[in-house]
Amino acid sequence: MIVSKEREICLALDTALEACSVGLGIREQGETESFGRSIMLGRGHAEHLMSELAALLAEAGLTYKDLDRIAVTIGPGSFTGLRVGLATARALGLALKIPVIGASSLLALALTARKAGHTGSVAALVDARRNQIYGQVFALAANGDAPSPLSDASAETAADFAALCAKQANLLMVGSGAALVRQAADDHGLDGIPGLEATCPDMTALARWALDQPIPQESPAPLYLRGPDAKPQASKAIAHR
Repeated sequence: MIVSKEREICLALDTALEACSVGLGIREQGETESFGRSIMLGRGHAEHLMSELAALLAEAGLTYKDLDRIAVTIGPGSFTGLRVGLATARALGLALKIPVIGASSLLALALTARKAGHTGSVAALVDARRNQIYGQVFALAANGDAPSPLSDASAETAADFAALCAKQANLLMVGSGAALVRQAADDHGLDGIPGLEATCPDMTALARWALDQPIPQESPAPLYLRGPDAKPQASKAIAHR
């Protein structure tokens, strides 16, 4: 069990994508230790998140009172899923009186690629359904600095991202949308570009990143790159008086 008071502990959680993932970054005397858990769900994040958090803290020999900050993915991703993560992070931050740091799912994927040792360009690509991809390209420096965005986060077709990826040097593709972009490449020549098998971000990488971030002035808000899939039927609308 870790007992030193000279430490910083960040809890990170992600429910925006297919997995329910949680991680801890524990920094003490210049060294950082990590713990992580992840289960693939698709749906039902709310039913599993708290038990995953309890198991993670027990594995590390910690309690909620030991935490100094929380990091959470804010999307893009499932509308329902990302709300589960955000609501849980905000509630814990409020109860424990500690800051909550938000990060996009795409940045979290880039951090996962950095943890895997990649340097150069990385395309974080998430299957957004409806023939679209959520994506963003980042630069990963060899000195381990945080990923720098080379493009804006956006929702585009797989072919659009294939054209963007073809322009990058020393590129790695990561995320559930990578295979779709590769399939849509046509003559863009992406067959030789490597991919990282991770379809969801590693929360130990996000927790480590968050330990170095300034305390935000506001609570994190969800990042939406398109409107909701479900919309009320016009015929069912109730007229306002």
